[in-house]
Amino acid sequence: MKPHRRFSSPSTVVLAALLVAGCSGSGGEPPWHSVHLTWQGDTSTTMTVNLVVEADGSDQRLPGAASVEWRPSGTEGQASSVAGTAVEIEGVPGVRVFHFELRDLEPGASYDFTTTAEGRPLGNVRSFRTVPREGPVRLAAGGDVGTEPLSLALLAQAAGQSPHMLVIGGDLAYANGLVSRWPRWRTWLEHVTEGLVTPEGHTVPMVLAIGNHEVNVGRDGGVSASAPPERKAPFFFGLFAQNQAPGNSADAGGATYFRRGLGAAGALYVLDTGHLVAHADQASWLEAHLAADADLPNRVALYHVPLYPAHRSYEASARAREAWEGVFDRGGLTVALENHDHVLKRSHPIRLGEVVGPDEGVLYLGDGTMGVDARTVDAEERWYIERSASEPHFWMAELSGEGAIYRAFDEDGRLLDLVTTGEVETPPDAGSVELELDRVIEESADAA
Repeated sequence: MKPHRRFSSPSTVVLAALLVAGCSGSGGEPPWHSVHLTWQGDTSTTMTVNLVVEADGSDQRLPGAASVEWRPSGTEGQASSVAGTAVEIEGVPGVRVFHFELRDLEPGASYDFTTTAEGRPLGNVRSFRTVPREGPVRLAAGGDVGTEPLSLALLAQAAGQSPHMLVIGGDLAYANGLVSRWPRWRTWLEHVTEGLVTPEGHTVPMVLAIGNHEVNVGRDGGVSASAPPERKAPFFFGLFAQNQAPGNSADAGGATYFRRGLGAAGALYVLDTGHLVAHADQASWLEAHLAADADLPNRVALYHVPLYPAHRSYEASARAREAWEGVFDRGGLTVALENHDHVLKRSHPIRLGEVVGPDEGVLYLGDGTMGVDARTVDAEERWYIERSASEPHFWMAELSGEGAIYRAFDEDGRLLDLVTTGEVETPPDAGSVELELDRVIEESADAA
């Protein structure tokens, strides 16, 4: 993997010297830290940098202030700067999180940035790119990640295809919302800091839905159902600045359900499958946004528990289908990215609970396993499933004004599935899918 790019200007030499001094000067070694990106607003004109710092318990201390400096990639001159908002996660001493929202950025542009704590640079210069207003948008998608080496391999494979973002449908570090499991989050953050870098050197931003393993209600060491959301899912809210303060506008959604624009290519609706907000309480908000976005070519939902599962029972998702399926159908949702079941799945197009023709219904893709062990699938496909397999994977989507191409890949970069929506022409690699997936399934059976 290529190292993070440095500013291509004379200031690079000075900055490099500062980095060395910051890491080995009189202040001793800098504290452990990680950097990841999210959005709190417009994906084309903003970016949120999340800096996580942990003191090692010796003579290190947590910084009281931190900042981010950034400038367009390949340029010289004065960099812009913003101070961070500090957050501490109750019950996790020695850890502090800083969130920085960078605003007034140019769509489809690349920026270099550095993080600094109390005047001391932390880590290398990194870069990111904003989502273009016009033209294609690439997004990687998965869920049920975990902290095993397989998750790092899949993250790196996804980043290797240069997506504009990675959308994850819940169950991130499998820490169950328990503060005693901070070490799992530390490993997870190391994986995304290391793995989510494109060949061009861009750090890939994330859009995250909540899953059951982010929440501690009902678990030993957890809190009661009446506790505030930030105590039910302390890491989900503490580590990732997304929509925690949507304000008074009903249009903004809630802390765990919100919309993110994908330029002219479409929109993404992040939903909460009943972990902190009931399905029904999100329905009217979603219906309004789907209606407002009716002219967009791709309207994609991201959530954790599937409406059309490939491993768990169909009946277990009846309540979710009752609350959302009609909204999906009336609003013309094109694709639903589902997770939780730990298998590879592609449904037939479905409308009103029945299989319909191409682009006449919703395509349900899933189902997680972007790092955890895959579960079994039925020997005979369920009526609503077109393809399924017991395979770790992620989906790579290419969204455009004509529709989309969705490809599923494994940790070795092998193409497992491919489907198109809209007016997109079938790509040349479509013919290899049947043979490749059949071979992978046969290998899995032999290994068992």
